[in-house]
Amino acid sequence: MRGAVALLVLLFCRSGAWAQGESGGDREILVESHGTEDTELTSKHTTGQTITTPDIWGEVEELRDMVDNLGTMILEQREKMRNMEKKMERRWREKWQRGSEARLETMGARLSVIEREVEDLKEQNTAMGTRLSASEREVEELKRMNAALEARVTDSENGNTALEARLNASEGMVEELRRVNAAKLHDRPKVAFSAGLTNNGYVGPFNSITILVYRRVITNIGKAYNPNTGVFTAPVRGLYYIRFTAVGLKGPQSIGAYIYHNDKSVMFNHQNNDNGHNRFLSNALTLELEAGDVVYMRLPVNQELYDEKSSNYSTFSGFLLFPM
Repeated sequence: MRGAVALLVLLFCRSGAWAQGESGGDREILVESHGTEDTELTSKHTTGQTITTPDIWGEVEELRDMVDNLGTMILEQREKMRNMEKKMERRWREKWQRGSEARLETMGARLSVIEREVEDLKEQNTAMGTRLSASEREVEELKRMNAALEARVTDSENGNTALEARLNASEGMVEELRRVNAAKLHDRPKVAFSAGLTNNGYVGPFNSITILVYRRVITNIGKAYNPNTGVFTAPVRGLYYIRFTAVGLKGPQSIGAYIYHNDKSVMFNHQNNDNGHNRFLSNALTLELEAGDVVYMRLPVNQELYDEKSSNYSTFSGFLLFPM
């Protein structure tokens, strides 16, 4: 725009200069034509040169047309500029309007969220108020319960004296019972025995069932076992635990043993010698015995046992569990 204005000013200046030169020449021509027309003609012919006057008015017209065209172009450019300014303004307004709408939508969404949060807070506040009321009621109930407990504690403290007296009396009774039980335990018969079969190695075989006499006494508390006969005699009525072990070395004989209560067999164990290896037996039982009952071991026909002092392979044992 500034370049077009500068070009227009330059053209106006040039057109003005050309106009002044043209008017001055016209005046000179007029003077010469009125005063010395013949002289001019003579001069022209004398010099032998021909002076041609330029078509200045045509150039001026061209310049004026150019100026008009430039003015028209300037007007068109101005119109375009105004249109562009209007378009820019419309675009800016549309953009501003869209941004405003978006901001309004965002603010509306945020407002909705805030409103929901406010409603939630109101609901929470209501719930908290309800819980607070319930808590207050519970506190009051706890206070009443505490008062009742304090009253009960007072009653309990008042009753503690009587309970302590009863406790002292009970402790005295317990001590007395302990002394009685200790005396009973001291008076309770103590019965236990254990004996090995022999120091001589083999016992048997025999042609008939034979009582086994365990002569090597290991334990004989209460002296209820007789190592000369191999018989245990119950000193008191009670429940007794009876046990035996038996060994047979390599050889053709089988091993076995009976446990007799009085004249009745209550247990029999037997093992054949099928592979020529050592044989082992052991077993136990509890017997309810009357005072004076006897228990003893018997060896079956044609069978043998083995024992030695350092090993106690074959043994007979028993003890009183408790009197009855």
